[in-house]
Amino acid sequence: MLNGKKASYIANYFKRFASEVPIIPDPIDSVCKIIIVIPCYNEPALTATLDSLSACKLPEYTIEVIIVVNQSEEASDNLNETNQQTIRDFKQWKMRHEDSETQRAGKLKFYCLEVLDLPRKQAGVGLARKTGMDEALRRFVSNNQDGTVVCLDADCRVSSDYLMAINSEFVQSEAGLGELHFEHSYETEPDPALKNGIINYELFLRYYVEGLRQSTFPHAIHTVGSCMLVKASVYAKHGGMNKRKAGEDFYFLHKIVPHEKFATVTGASVYPSCRTSDRVPFGTGKAQQDWLDLGSQDYLTYDPRVFTELKRFIEAVSSFYITPPDHVIPQLPETISEFLIQHGFNHKIDLIRSNCKSERQFHKQFFIWFDGFLCMKFVHFLRDKFYSNIPIEAAASQLIGCDTRNSEVLLNAYKAIDLKQAT
Repeated sequence: MLNGKKASYIANYFKRFASEVPIIPDPIDSVCKIIIVIPCYNEPALTATLDSLSACKLPEYTIEVIIVVNQSEEASDNLNETNQQTIRDFKQWKMRHEDSETQRAGKLKFYCLEVLDLPRKQAGVGLARKTGMDEALRRFVSNNQDGTVVCLDADCRVSSDYLMAINSEFVQSEAGLGELHFEHSYETEPDPALKNGIINYELFLRYYVEGLRQSTFPHAIHTVGSCMLVKASVYAKHGGMNKRKAGEDFYFLHKIVPHEKFATVTGASVYPSCRTSDRVPFGTGKAQQDWLDLGSQDYLTYDPRVFTELKRFIEAVSSFYITPPDHVIPQLPETISEFLIQHGFNHKIDLIRSNCKSERQFHKQFFIWFDGFLCMKFVHFLRDKFYSNIPIEAAASQLIGCDTRNSEVLLNAYKAIDLKQAT
C-alpha cells in the first residue's frame, strides 16, 4: 500500500518530474500489482511478444501491459508507416484475444500508448520507457498499490512462468529493484554469423559481471533493459527513468542500486532477440551489426588483469577512511594511481570523509561515487593504457579457470555461475 514515506516520494516525483494527468482513461483494477511497460519503435513483430505474455501462467490478481509505440516528431514516412502498422496489428491482436479465457477473467489487460511526436532532441528509448513507467506510476497511485513496474522490449519472448516468478521472487519480496534472468535464444538462430555473434556477446556480458564480482565491486549487476524490475515508490524516490537515447537501463539501475535492496528473479527467463539493429549506438543489436561488419573470428574483450587491478584498488578503499589519500596513493601501482589522480581522487575522498561518521558509512558513500559508470571508466582506462583487449574465449576461460576455448561451453558455464550467485 502507498502511505507515509512512499506516498510522499510519489507526490514529490509528480511535482518535479512528471504530470499527474493520466493517459489511459480506463480505471485500474484495485488488485493490480504488476504493470509491464514495453517501448515499441520500428517494431514489425510486436504481437509475437504479446503472444508470449498471453501464454504465461497468471497470479491471482490483475496485470497490465502498456505498449508505448513511439517516434520523433520528425520521423520519416517509412518509420511512421511501420509504427502505424504496428498499432493496427495491436488493435487486431487485442480483438482476437478479447474472447480468450484470460481476457474474460480480466486478469491480463493490454493498452497501447501512441506517442508519435516526441521532441527530436529527446526522442529515444529512454523517453519512451519513462512515458510508460510514469503512466504505470500514475495508475498505481490511483489504486493505492506500491506495485511493480516491469520493463520488457518489443522483440523479446518470455518463459511461461515469467509472471509467476516475478510475483513470488520480487513482488512479495522486500527488494525495491531487480532484474530477471535472461538468455538469448541462439539455438533457433538460422544465421551462423548471428548465432556466433550473440553467443560471444552474451558471454561478454556475463564475463564482465563476473569480473566485477571477483573484484569485489559491490554492485555487480546486469543492466539489460528488457529485464528490469522496480517498485513504484522506489522508482519515484530516485527520480524515475532518464531520457537517454541509449544506455538508459545502465544509468537507471546504477543510480538506484547503491540505495535499495536488489533481487534477481531466477525462476523465469527473458529471451532477447539475436537480431541486428542500428537504433542505438550500443547494446545487443549494435554489437551484432558490428560483429557482421568486422567479419572477424576474434571477439575481443577486457584482459582479466583489469579485474585483478580493480580488486587491488577496492581492497585499499578502507585505508582511505583512516589515512589521507596522498599517503596511500603512492603505495598503489601506476595502473591505479594514474587513474585516481586524473579523477581528482584526493579532493573527492576528503569530501566523502568529512561527511561520514563511520567506516561503514564511508564505504557506502564511496561506492555511490565510484558507481557502475566510474567503475567502467576505470576498466576502460586500464584497457587503453596498460592491458589491451584479448579474445573473449581466452579471457572468459582464464577468469573462471575453465579449460576450454569453446564460446558456447563457456557461456553455459557463466550462466550457471550467474544462477548460483543469484540464489
